[in-house]
Amino acid sequence: MRRVVMCAAAVVLAAAGAGCKPPSSGPTPGGTPAAPAPMSASPAAPGSRPVTLPDLSRVEPTVQEQAKERFAALQEALKSPQAAAPSRGEAYGNLAMLLHAGEYYDAAEPAYLNAQDLAPQDLRWPYLLGHLHKSKGNPSQALVDFTRALEVAPNDVPTLIWLGRLYLDQGQPHKAQPLFERARTLAPRAIAALAGLGQAALAQRDYQRAVTALEEALAVQPTAASVHSPLAMAYRGLGDLAKAEEHLKQWRNTDVLVADPVRQQLDLSLQSGLSFELRGVRALEAAAAAHTNEARLQSLDAAAGFFRQGIPLAPANTMLGRSLRHKLATALVLSGDVRGAVERFEEVVRAAPQDGPDETAAKAHYSLGVLMASAGRGDEAIRHFSSAVTFNPNYLEARQGLADALSRAGRLQGALAEYAEIVRLNPRASDARFGYAMALVRLRRHAEARDWLVEATRLQPNEPQLRHALARLLAAAPDGMVRNGAQALTIVQTLLETEKTTQVGETLAMAYAEVGNFSEAAAVQRGVLDAARRAGLTADVSRMQANLGLYERGQACRTPWQSNDSVFSPGPPVDAALAAMLPRPRRPAGS
Repeated sequence: MRRVVMCAAAVVLAAAGAGCKPPSSGPTPGGTPAAPAPMSASPAAPGSRPVTLPDLSRVEPTVQEQAKERFAALQEALKSPQAAAPSRGEAYGNLAMLLHAGEYYDAAEPAYLNAQDLAPQDLRWPYLLGHLHKSKGNPSQALVDFTRALEVAPNDVPTLIWLGRLYLDQGQPHKAQPLFERARTLAPRAIAALAGLGQAALAQRDYQRAVTALEEALAVQPTAASVHSPLAMAYRGLGDLAKAEEHLKQWRNTDVLVADPVRQQLDLSLQSGLSFELRGVRALEAAAAAHTNEARLQSLDAAAGFFRQGIPLAPANTMLGRSLRHKLATALVLSGDVRGAVERFEEVVRAAPQDGPDETAAKAHYSLGVLMASAGRGDEAIRHFSSAVTFNPNYLEARQGLADALSRAGRLQGALAEYAEIVRLNPRASDARFGYAMALVRLRRHAEARDWLVEATRLQPNEPQLRHALARLLAAAPDGMVRNGAQALTIVQTLLETEKTTQVGETLAMAYAEVGNFSEAAAVQRGVLDAARRAGLTADVSRMQANLGLYERGQACRTPWQSNDSVFSPGPPVDAALAAMLPRPRRPAGS
């Protein structure tokens, strides 16, 4: 099932975008509440700030009912003079959390402040005030709030991390550093603490300490792709440019999550389709970061549960409704329920508008395309990838899938057009450049393929697959006007410094044979052949043996790639186990 997981990883990429958020209801976040409801609560001190409900007319009915229920509970708590201050604080805090989760920040703030006055030893209220003020763009007040929360609970790891991050943002890494160090002591495997410690060290130009902390963070969670950027800067500070370049290539703009029970409680306070989507996305992120398969499956089950809870609150004919269904399908395919996932993806497709761009429909078609390609159902893959591109013409992953599927099906002119369009949209798309070159080779347009690869390697000199393809073509192209053994030898010898694979070894032997050094070509080929046998690469042994025979007879290779080489079958590998899981293809009507 390992390939199924690989396929599913591609599907997850299609679901990685943020949720579809409806227009802001009531006031804009941090703005003035619009037309406050006539209900109000003005209790006596302490905690005497007036608290009102904002206009809730544009939010989901379930959220409106929740807000009214919590406001009523607050009024009941305030009616009883015997009610203890902490219980009144809890009533204020519960209402504040609901308003906060709905982004009614101005309406939530006085309720939080009253809760803090009435229950000064409850960590939640200053802590959530810190997050509220951070969301409102008031970092100086957020610093005050988190500092107060830390006074209440000095060993609370999330508070230490958020306060440290605020100090980093304020350009005070010397204040952030001890906070991250304490968080790391309390939670040695907390990725956010390790990453923060590394960034604090980097900001103080302590490059070695930054490298140590950030490498430790990646050892704990290899999927924390955003850590590669500060790590690259730290290596650059140490003068190790090769390491810096290596990590910069691996950088992705992802969040380093903080394990945060209080914020999770905040998320859970709002019963809306959007809130369930956000909770599900967090569970998917937790699954990706899980250290054991059991923890991964638990997080996937939780994600599917959240998405299922949100679906009844968001009809399929809305962007949010389709997004929830798509993300549920993503969780299902990752957990192995491929049939269930296909049903959900198809539900999204059926509900999508047919006459305009639609992000969720594009993602659903892309996901179905990946699954069909992985199952060897090429025509269906082409149909779904084509639909994804129709719904979103700039969806590069979908265009790549379409180009690969067309190439695999032998529809090379169509593949060339798609690869060219990808390169036009993103000149750094090396996979598309490589696919275009291989399509030209299959069409026996070797001179064009060479010229294309020469230009590609000039523009992207650090892409090994492009350099290797050029070397292979220069060494063994059937067209004598294309071959240049000396140039091929130079390229492949440079490649061998970092790319010690059997494929590169074969190309080295081809280049030696092309320049007439058949003894060296045979020696290299024997070594490659032995390595292939030891690795169990039985499918490659016969080809390697045939080429060895050529070199031993003093002949050069004139077949750079066999017709069944994997370079001519781009896209995900076909998995028989996955194919068996998928529902049978539907027959056209009347067949």
